[in-house]
Amino acid sequence: MSTFTVNLDIHRGAIDQGTLTTQPPCQVMERVNSVLEGMGVVIQSESPFRLRCIRAGKPGVPSSPTSSPVDEKPSSFANDHVIYGPATEDPGAELRFTVELTKLSGLETTYSLDIRRLKGNLRSYKFIYDTLRDRAQLKI
Repeated sequence: MSTFTVNLDIHRGAIDQGTLTTQPPCQVMERVNSVLEGMGVVIQSESPFRLRCIRAGKPGVPSSPTSSPVDEKPSSFANDHVIYGPATEDPGAELRFTVELTKLSGLETTYSLDIRRLKGNLRSYKFIYDTLRDRAQLKI
């Protein structure tokens, strides 16, 4: 067993088959970092297996239902290649989320990529979640 797997938290909650993998943890996180960067997401590493992420909002789109586009200041972390989904799926507001690789209790070499919304529109989160899951191409 790798020394890194000892530091992984135990997965809690529902399991998405598309986020399960038996690939080595370091390899998974390298792939996830690459995918997130390609999506224009700003990444802050909290640990080797936990990332805090920000997908900048589209210019002129309020980050909360109570603010107006005029009130919004451009994000200092805006990125030119940020991806957004179709307006019907992704309103384009700022989204903050975490991505963490966890281990499944009782299965030593099976891991789950947990993607959790911290702040932002639920439809935007679903778009980012689905896009990350599809592009990461995790395999069991």
